Amino acid sequence: MIDSDNAPGALDLVRRFVNTVDLPNGPDELGSPERAAGWCLSYGLPPVAGPGELDRLRSFREALRDVLFANNGEGDLASAWDGLRPFVNAAHLALGVDAVRGLKLRPGRPESEGAIATLLAVVYEALLDRTWPRLRACRKGSCRFAYYDHTKNGSRAWCSM
Repeated sequence: MIDSDNAPGALDLVRRFVNTVDLPNGPDELGSPERAAGWCLSYGLPPVAGPGELDRLRSFREALRDVLFANNGEGDLASAWDGLRPFVNAAHLALGVDAVRGLKLRPGRPESEGAIATLLAVVYEALLDRTWPRLRACRKGSCRFAYYDHTKNGSRAWCSM
């Protein structure tokens, strides 16, 4: 049985990451370096090393949310993807070997930018396997909760408008 919120495979990590804050002003799992480190470690990601990395991780979260919002038909998709450019340019990705799937992207360095690089690799894999377009953010501007649309016709909405 499919959980109504979960994305398939590793893509669910991206959904969970985007949902680390309950908008508009709910609790934020990335609210402090310590909380962010705990969240990252609980999902097998390298922890943030300090306030600068934390700010960057939060900015990355919101840039991803913008792409998910555009996946839902809101906003400009090209502009949203462009918002990820600084994170892609700074990420160090490398090829690894997966015994089942063959080649796979992975973080090139586990330290600084490691969490972002890991999440970008997941996004890339989801683009390849065509699961990415169904990961969306709620159309309601004050919510923008990330969810995966499992419906046959791709018409699921999160909040009632």
